[in-house]
Parts: sequence; structure tokens; C-alpha cells
Amino acid sequence: MFGLKLSPKLGETIMDEPVFFDLKTVNFLRETLDDAWACLGPEQRAVTNRSELAEHILKTAAKGERDKDRLLDAALSKIAA
Repeated sequence: MFGLKLSPKLGETIMDEPVFFDLKTVNFLRETLDDAWACLGPEQRAVTNRSELAEHILKTAAKGERDKDRLLDAALSKIAA
């Protein structure tokens, strides 16, 4: 199990407890990050940090989401905003 305590940004609430992902979920989330990165064009990659994409994916997964398309949408919509 891997633990993660997400730090809030302005206007976000903090989770009191760390979120834990099993190895299978960690691998799934890593694949989702790779897919999200592949969806970006060269110009977007130049101004986007992979860590930023990962943070959006992890925050969404921490809320219980496991659907790959929804995780991708959550990450990519934050980047596009």
C-alpha cells in the first residue's frame, strides 16, 4: 500500500486522513497519467508539468473515482482551464 496526504490549494478542503492506494491502483493511476500526457500536444507539454497532471489524477482518485475516462477528463480539464 502506498499512502498519500494531499495538500490543499486555496479554496480546497484538506483531507484529515491519508489516502492509500494498493499496488494495482498505483499502476493504473500511472498508466492514466501516461495516457493524459500523451493526449497533450507539444505546445501544451511545453507549458505543463507532469506533476500537475498527476496531482489532478490523484485528487480525483482519492475521492473514489476509478473510471479512466473520468480521471483523464478531470486532469485534462484542469490543464485546459
